[in-house]
Amino acid sequence: MSHYDLADDVREALDLGRVLGQRRALAAVGGRCSAAHAQLLRRIRDEKLYRPVAPSWRAFCAAYLARSRRHADRLIALLNRFGPVFFELSELTGISAVQYPAVQPAIQEDSLLIDGQAISLIPDNAPKLIEAVDRLLARAPSRPARNPQSTGARLADLAARGRVIASQLVALYESTCSAGDREAILEVATELRLILLQPGTQSPDRRRGA
Repeated sequence: MSHYDLADDVREALDLGRVLGQRRALAAVGGRCSAAHAQLLRRIRDEKLYRPVAPSWRAFCAAYLARSRRHADRLIALLNRFGPVFFELSELTGISAVQYPAVQPAIQEDSLLIDGQAISLIPDNAPKLIEAVDRLLARAPSRPARNPQSTGARLADLAARGRVIASQLVALYESTCSAGDREAILEVATELRLILLQPGTQSPDRRRGA
């Protein structure tokens, strides 16, 4: 190996080290850094910064990211398709990649525009954003019936809708100061949890004697 080849390898290794350090820092901050995280993954993959430590992108993902190549590629694909704002809105409202195209036209810079009102994409506005997203989705034209989905596709859809419901419950809980309202919200959340822990049992209506 020539001096120049060695210098290139060292430089690439240093670049990779810096990027991985940024990734660890972002992971420590939390979910709102998902867009920046995806951008770092894209840079590592597209610039092949993984080469000093792994023979392939797949091997690098498994060894250094603790995730599959498919998962990393999916994050990058979402970034390429929707841009960073998708990750931010998804974190705040639980909106899925399937639902986002119906809302995307209402995104203006760092705000969600609905009925002439611009709602900034910040955590304090999460309850308003969730309500606005629900209204926009309700207005979206219904899609034609699709062929029966696979179990995996149905599960992914249910998981996305479940995250939306969970985000709405959290936002509703945090938006009220009434002890009675908060207790009612917690009762609903507990009931949903019990249903999930007891698959195949009778419906909640029958358990309540309806």
